[in-house]
Amino acid sequence: MVDSQQSKGYRVLSMFDRLMDGHGINKKQEALTHQVGEKTIQRDIDQIRAYIAKAKLDCHLQYARSEKVYKLIHTNNNRLSKEQVLTIIKILIASKALVKSELSTIIEKLASNVQANKREQMVLNENHFDVDTYRKQSLIPLIWRISEAISKKIIIQIDYLHEDDITPTEIMLQPLTIIFSEYDFYLIAYDYHSKKDVPIAYRMDHIQDSRELTNKFYKPFTDHFQVEELHKRKPFMDAGELLPIRFLYKGKSPKTIFNRLPSAKLLSQNDSEYFFEAEVFGIGIKMWLLSQGATIEVLEPIELREEIIATIQAIQQNYRCI
Repeated sequence: MVDSQQSKGYRVLSMFDRLMDGHGINKKQEALTHQVGEKTIQRDIDQIRAYIAKAKLDCHLQYARSEKVYKLIHTNNNRLSKEQVLTIIKILIASKALVKSELSTIIEKLASNVQANKREQMVLNENHFDVDTYRKQSLIPLIWRISEAISKKIIIQIDYLHEDDITPTEIMLQPLTIIFSEYDFYLIAYDYHSKKDVPIAYRMDHIQDSRELTNKFYKPFTDHFQVEELHKRKPFMDAGELLPIRFLYKGKSPKTIFNRLPSAKLLSQNDSEYFFEAEVFGIGIKMWLLSQGATIEVLEPIELREEIIATIQAIQQNYRCI
């Protein structure tokens, strides 16, 4: 009797597990596999159906006559479709945000949760990993740890390695949010000891360690620095303070500016020029501005304008013999 009950338990669990994975259950095949009658399999299926109803799962058992199998149908359609999963996979790969081992694990888990036939599963599981990713260290634990501090409004202390430095610097911060931009994650925070009342972007791959302190912060955000607004002021592969810029755009479509700089505001325009202002974190914006050639003229800040002029002159020197 014990062996019979164990056999039944294994049989029911096996069917339920496969149903949850999106497979169909054929009564005749199950009866042959487990060497029992089809009526026994039907009773097992009825028990699974009763359990689903009692547990109030968002699915129900349905018989697909064309395939002659029982399948789980998700009532609220709260699972990702195969098309959605493939799109997310492509975005993850293009972001280059994760180390290869993490990327592989996440993609495999995403693909395994999709109800797809063998051909579609092959598409989801195709070799996506022949891509170069410069990231060597996982940031996932750090992102989670700092995100918890943000939700609890706790001051943190980080060991931050500035560019060209050998040893990290200890910095106390009021963390606001984490942003992904230009292949990197950034922590946006107030420097606890700074007299400047502006948020600063810190590249998270430069954070060697972080610690929660005992004191909380209650500094309210002004309308100007709401978290959702901070996400529009993108860092450009560089850390630094929030930088206001003003420039003229002389190209064909001002949508180019709005697409690249979500915080941009069009102040005025005429037939050939658009006068914009925007805010970004750090001076990494300089490389993008230069990439736009003669379509953009930076007006402010004057220091950035002078840097761009100096860079253009240096470029001219590189081509003086041509």
